[in-house]
Amino acid sequence: MPRIHVFTDADLDGAGSYLALKLAYKNADISYSVTTEKNFRENILNWQLKDSFKNYDTVFICDLNIKNDIALIDRDNVVVFDHHAEHVNHLNEYVKAKAIIKEYPSCTLLMYHSLKLKEKITDHQKLLFKFISDYDSYVLKYPQSRELNQIFWNYTGDRLQKFLIEFKDGFFGFNRYHKNALKIVERNIENYFKTQTLYKGNLKISGKDYNVMGGFFSFSPNEIAERALHENNADVILLINLKSKTVCYRKSKTCDLDVGKLAEKLAGGGGHEAAAGSLLNDTIINITKLLQPIC
Repeated sequence: MPRIHVFTDADLDGAGSYLALKLAYKNADISYSVTTEKNFRENILNWQLKDSFKNYDTVFICDLNIKNDIALIDRDNVVVFDHHAEHVNHLNEYVKAKAIIKEYPSCTLLMYHSLKLKEKITDHQKLLFKFISDYDSYVLKYPQSRELNQIFWNYTGDRLQKFLIEFKDGFFGFNRYHKNALKIVERNIENYFKTQTLYKGNLKISGKDYNVMGGFFSFSPNEIAERALHENNADVILLINLKSKTVCYRKSKTCDLDVGKLAEKLAGGGGHEAAAGSLLNDTIINITKLLQPIC
């Protein structure tokens, strides 16, 4: 039985990526570590204090833009799956590892195609992957994709394990627990807009004027951003999480700005055209100071 270890992102797409591997390698002994781009270097160095690449036939790294940490994992038994545009530009830095890095709607969808899962999984599992990809690309064609993400982040503890328990066989709709959790999320969002202050201003970005918003969040950044942009006729919003010192960038459906490139320019972050993220830095703090509270 082949031994596999997986490093995957902490979000819904990371969970979908891990599930794709489970479905592709059904007879393998698979363990996992959940991490983030921000914490990857620290996590993998700590992992090597008690484990080793040599203990596994293959180590997969999924849905993580590790463009700055390639040297740490460039080994013969490593396979990297990623879909972030910024990572594509660093493909030539991989010498030993197999790097399957393409700009894609989601890492889950990239792995679905790369691992040739079409004939290996059920229609319910394909539907689950469709919702995960729809959410991660922030196309939001299906209402279930947003709700699935809310369910994922409503889990406590090991989200990946709990997600697999409930959705490893695919999407069959939401149960009573899920529906109650969704109601709680909606109440929390309503309360956010009643109690939290948002900020707005007209800023010039790459020579063009944009209505930019700012605010703080501790949950559901996508849902908060979408509603805030719509209700305030804004183009772009930067939501800051003070606890994790991270920033979420989102834009309206009519805005022509690529927030993935904006995140990279402002703070070395990245993501997609419509949704991106970065660490909080002085540049972003100074930008937010230009915004005024919305009364």
